[in-house]
Amino acid sequence: MKKRGQVTVFAIVGVIIAALVVLFLVIRNQIYIGGANIEDLEKEFPQIQGHIDDCLKEVGEKYIVLIGKQGGYLTTNPGTFRQNQGVGINYLCYNIEGKPECSNRGLRLFDIKTSLERGMLDEVNSCLDIDQFDKIGLNAERGTLKLNVDIGEDTVILNANLPIKISKGDTETQRNSFSAELEYPLGRLYNSAKDIVDSEAVYGDIDTLTYSVLKTKLTGKPYVVQKLQPYPDKLFILKIKDVPRKEKEFVFQFFIQDEPL
Repeated sequence: MKKRGQVTVFAIVGVIIAALVVLFLVIRNQIYIGGANIEDLEKEFPQIQGHIDDCLKEVGEKYIVLIGKQGGYLTTNPGTFRQNQGVGINYLCYNIEGKPECSNRGLRLFDIKTSLERGMLDEVNSCLDIDQFDKIGLNAERGTLKLNVDIGEDTVILNANLPIKISKGDTETQRNSFSAELEYPLGRLYNSAKDIVDSEAVYGDIDTLTYSVLKTKLTGKPYVVQKLQPYPDKLFILKIKDVPRKEKEFVFQFFIQDEPL
């Protein structure tokens, strides 16, 4: 009789432990008992959204910084760039023999946008891991990623068209659009680079100190424009002081090709 009582106690304890484990899993992993409704599935999207946002920001920051350092291009083709401190920096204006002016390469903001969209696509795809959100009885599927980059004066917005469908049984819900905003003055510094290149192409020189002072007064933004002269070329380095932050300033730099003496 005593042994039978002990078995009964152990059985009850076992049932209680099993119930607690199931309860924990329900709370922790959102296992849906008896099916799921749309509201249940919608609760999954904030963490998926966070993961996609993190991927966009991580990859986006890398490529925005790179395209600024390389003069508006992600590629460095023979004859179109010059190495400086380990970085391939593109020429935006080529030397015209015997003349002070140069031949404008014609970099457009649309070219930068397109280059970022194409350059980032594979890396964003590699970063995304939607399968990690699969749960017991809950399926997560993704479609084909398409990227659109919107370059403003002081921000770059990365828009991802990416169908994400989550389902449980016959119930499913889907979202297609995700985005992340990065605070980099890519558009603003591109416009300044264009001013400088246009001046160099027409007049052959520009007073960078006067330019930076006038732009600062006009916009209220602290422009810093440096002109270095690693023979025989001119290297322009543009930034907005302390942007995006003091210890990590964003630069847009490029070469103007000049003629050897």
